[in-house]
Amino acid sequence: MSNIVVSGTGSASLSALIQQYYMPVLYDQIFKKSHPLLALLKAKAKTFNGRDIVVPVEYADGGASAWGDQHGLGSAYAPAIAEIARTASYQPTMLTGHFLLTKEETLLMNSPQAIKNIVSAKVKNLQKSLEKKVAENLFATSLATDAFNPIGVLCDETSTVGGLAPGSYAWWKTPVLDATDFSDSTGNIADDSPDAGTSGYIAEADMVDSSKNTYILKLLQRGVANARGYSGENPDVIVCPQSIYDLIENEIDPRKTGSRMSERMGSMGFTALNFRGIDIIADQDMVTQQDLVDGSADAFGVDGKMYFLNTDYLYMFFNSGAKFTAGDMIEDTKSNTFVQKVHTYGNLAITNRRAHCVISELESSTTYAPHGAE
Repeated sequence: MSNIVVSGTGSASLSALIQQYYMPVLYDQIFKKSHPLLALLKAKAKTFNGRDIVVPVEYADGGASAWGDQHGLGSAYAPAIAEIARTASYQPTMLTGHFLLTKEETLLMNSPQAIKNIVSAKVKNLQKSLEKKVAENLFATSLATDAFNPIGVLCDETSTVGGLAPGSYAWWKTPVLDATDFSDSTGNIADDSPDAGTSGYIAEADMVDSSKNTYILKLLQRGVANARGYSGENPDVIVCPQSIYDLIENEIDPRKTGSRMSERMGSMGFTALNFRGIDIIADQDMVTQQDLVDGSADAFGVDGKMYFLNTDYLYMFFNSGAKFTAGDMIEDTKSNTFVQKVHTYGNLAITNRRAHCVISELESSTTYAPHGAE
């Protein structure tokens, strides 16, 4: 059975009603409710219709201009013949979720209000499941099978991304800075950490010591400068674990850096800091993917990172026909239930890897539970 016609709604099928009234809300909630970075990506999301997601990439100057005489002639005008643009190709992946309706529940759906009473709870649970799937992989440092491309892979120095390898294209990588390589104010390597079990990472105590080059505001300056150094543009958002966000919040002086809070993120319903015009947000899923070695809530995490991102070069792509789209409802005669599937087909793509920066090896002490943990 592919269509359940709901009495009191003309000839509309239940699947059509779910698509019309619930899927737009589901899409909005997944990308806006608790994940500020996903909300930013949603605001700039793009559509595609082909087999692959093919995007033009931007990189360093190819030498296609030079000084010359008024005719553009003479020995002074000898521009290098270099490739300025090529494309990166990303393979989309399918994310599918579903919820079940019993036959008894469908019999009770005899009006729009009855549908709302029953379907709302089902969609809310589906939302939580899809949200977890989208968010839990966002900052992973390796690509999971059939999952969206994680930022931890798109913004690194070694991974082949979009079919382009950094070994072949030196401009196709994101600068990743190891904070333990930074010298402190006396010329010595910054103190790794006084805390047992976190050797090799910059301690929180060193991130709040303004005399050291590992001072958190100096790290912000360094990350912004490295992202801007290759692209000529500042990043528009810095993403970090909650514990590092808390350090930044305590150190930012609005008299020196401008507005303390982000107006843009505030208008989207999130609390975020602002550093010299750049939003700073804490992402709860960085706890799961970076700080917790085995998925448990350890007292001290390791390898806290700060991502300096320019969302003008980082896009979520969705197929125009499968963007949290409800298919026809299917009857499962064995279980006497109806299955409503929801499909999303797309991926996360990057068009300029040098427009971003990552600072790693920062201690991120936390007691925050992983996403979805009880």
